[in-house]
Amino acid sequence: MPIYRYRAINKSGDAIVGTMEADTPAALERLLRDIGYWLTDSRTTSGGRRDAIKVKVSRRELIDFCSAMAAMLEAGVPVIDAMQTMCKESPNAGFRGVLQDVALNIEGGVSVTEALRAHPGVFNPQLTSIINAGEFSGNLATAFTEVMRYLEWLDGLIADIKQVSIYPAMVLIAVGLFVLLLFSFVVPTFTNLLRQLDIELPLVTLLVMSAGDFARSYWPLLLGTPAACYAAVKLGCRHSPEFAVLVDRFKLSLPVIGEILRMIALSRFSHTMSMLIRSGVPMLQALELSERLVGNRVISRAIANACLAVNEGQTMTSVLRQCDAFTPMILRMMVVGEETGTMDRSLTHVSARFDSEIPRRIKRLFSILEPTITLLLIALVGTVAMSIFLPFMELMGGIL
Repeated sequence: MPIYRYRAINKSGDAIVGTMEADTPAALERLLRDIGYWLTDSRTTSGGRRDAIKVKVSRRELIDFCSAMAAMLEAGVPVIDAMQTMCKESPNAGFRGVLQDVALNIEGGVSVTEALRAHPGVFNPQLTSIINAGEFSGNLATAFTEVMRYLEWLDGLIADIKQVSIYPAMVLIAVGLFVLLLFSFVVPTFTNLLRQLDIELPLVTLLVMSAGDFARSYWPLLLGTPAACYAAVKLGCRHSPEFAVLVDRFKLSLPVIGEILRMIALSRFSHTMSMLIRSGVPMLQALELSERLVGNRVISRAIANACLAVNEGQTMTSVLRQCDAFTPMILRMMVVGEETGTMDRSLTHVSARFDSEIPRRIKRLFSILEPTITLLLIALVGTVAMSIFLPFMELMGGIL
């Protein structure tokens, strides 16, 4: 059935833009008229795919939307009425347009899941799969509640990481700019003065002078090299899956930081899997959706292999055991979940452990990093100061 992108006018005279399935333009017009809309323009979307409304919706707005939908559905409000209410309540004009299109498609006979899937930029596959499971089982309110809890967990995790990383990041940037300024402008000024004295300079002074000359001559290279390396790695990851796996494997092997990255990836996996299974999503589909969300290709590949194993009748943990990222304790808890049929509960315990451990590890990392940066800065300034004052002290000693 063709999918039409249309413009219409509602009973209040407001312009409506949306997408809807219909056999012909005449059938589209009848569908819209039945629900109180008058068609003004329509066209089929390319390749039979929905031409989704492009809009930016924050995670907090999605949390508020899911919370309100769950509350209204629990109170017995019909889903179409709840969706139309959210169209009026949302302060984001773009999101209101999306919800208006969703409400219109539901009113036209499309399922809630399909209406939400028409906007993948707003409602990702993980969310729509949970809604689909809730719609199929008749527990749509519970499905919206699960989505809300998951988004709140993700929002809290990102907020914790940002909170503890802002200060060290600012310090690192400030130190980098200070070092560049020091060796590009301050050190060369004293270098010219020392060279005019025509005296034998200490080794530390010569080294600092050489570093200053290099920084002043090649400062664009010093600034551009990190950015160029970052862009090259990003480009390589985009065009070469094997290179991307190597990069993610290297990240996991980093001291301290690698362990935190591993825990974050496994936390995403356990949270997503427990939520999907608890919502009624089949194991295979839950694995496929979790694979895209963990954020590390090494672990994603292990999950993809586990998905193939489950499809062939094997156990998930028998394959995940081959990946070093999954610790024996986590695997043991998952084995118990497989044997007892309570995988969602086992993964919930795993995610709860990570929820308490990740913030502690991050704070510990930055509590070590902050004094380390301070000590390095003191050592750097002390070295530069010593390289400047030693020649003058020797000169004063020669005069006395």
